Amino acid sequence: MQTINTQTPSRFNPAAVSSRPPPTSRTALPPNLQPVCNEELAAATQPQAPVTSGVRKVSFGNIPAPKVDSKKTVYPVFPDPNGLAGALAATIVRQSEELESLEGSLITNKAELKFMVAPAYFQLNHGKHEVPSSVAVNSPDGEVLVNFQNRYKVLPDESPIQQLLGAERTEKYFRQAFELKVNGDLIPVERAQELLDELVALFTRYDCAAALEAKSCIKPIKEFHAARHLILSNEENIALEQVCPIVAGVKTKGRKK
Repeated sequence: MQTINTQTPSRFNPAAVSSRPPPTSRTALPPNLQPVCNEELAAATQPQAPVTSGVRKVSFGNIPAPKVDSKKTVYPVFPDPNGLAGALAATIVRQSEELESLEGSLITNKAELKFMVAPAYFQLNHGKHEVPSSVAVNSPDGEVLVNFQNRYKVLPDESPIQQLLGAERTEKYFRQAFELKVNGDLIPVERAQELLDELVALFTRYDCAAALEAKSCIKPIKEFHAARHLILSNEENIALEQVCPIVAGVKTKGRKK
């Protein structure tokens, strides 16, 4: 509440009068108490239309996402008594850096060429149902084809497409794609066949058995990789490497000093 001083000043001060702000027709209010015009009030109170999705989706419930392990491991060092492995490793590091630089430049140049050719691709094929897959670009060093494949960048949701094409065309020409992967290593061996039989029966009941795809292989159990150093001799491990080799790669990223 504002306090009003009712005491009469002992002396008239003209400077104090001139420094007062000019009178207004109404008292200034804080921003949160300013009056709202009828149009603003109507817009604020108007019920918002629900956002409709143009793509039908399924929920994956509590299916967890893959875990990412960011922990860096310290590895044993190869003795390399004559330095030949170290020299070869240095060559691999240098070549990998040169290859990454070249690949990066190549990717950039390809993307730029596709950006330049794309308008002509749509203009030349407008109104056609069957169109060639590529546009040729001639150069002094030979012909380059810019190939427009029937593949598209995936999006996390359809909102940008729906804003551009509308809900009707989005629902007609776009859909949610998903793929479920079953880790057979986590299924008890004694229950695996029963589970698979029920899974096939379930998909058959919904007339989509063709959506199932099965691949099988023979591989060691998870514990073998560590146990082999105890249960096999060096000669046996080397011989097994000829028929069931360990998948090995050479990495350079994140391993520099």
